[in-house]
Amino acid sequence: MAGKRKIQITSISCYNTSEHGHDELYMLCQPDAGFYVRYPSGLGSKFNVESGKGYTLKKPLYLEFETEVLVTLWDQDTPYVPSLATYLVSYDFLASELTVGKNYKVGIKNPNGAEYKIELTVLA
Repeated sequence: MAGKRKIQITSISCYNTSEHGHDELYMLCQPDAGFYVRYPSGLGSKFNVESGKGYTLKKPLYLEFETEVLVTLWDQDTPYVPSLATYLVSYDFLASELTVGKNYKVGIKNPNGAEYKIELTVLA
C-alpha cells in the first residue's frame, strides 16, 4: 500500500430525487470500515437538494483512509429521528483507483430513481 489517501468532497449534484422533487440530504462517510463521519455534522442536520441542481458543501469534507471510504447519502424527512431516514445511494471509493491531484465526478443512482453525482479531489 502506498500510504493514506486524503480526499476532499466539494459538491453533490442531484439529477433526480427520491421523492417530490427534493431530498433533505445528509452523508455518512466510513473510512476503512471505521467510525462514520456525518456531513453536515449534528443530529438532525441536513441540506436540501432539488432535482437538476447542485449543492456546494459550505465547508469541504476532508477524509483520510488507507483502503477505502464508503460514502452513503440519506434522505431525512423527519428531523431528529435517524431510524426514519431513507437510504438513497452509496459509493465505495477505493484508494487503489484514485490518482493524487485528480478531480473525480462520480455518478450514482438507485433503482427507485434517486440519482446523484459526488465531486471530489484527491489531495494525497
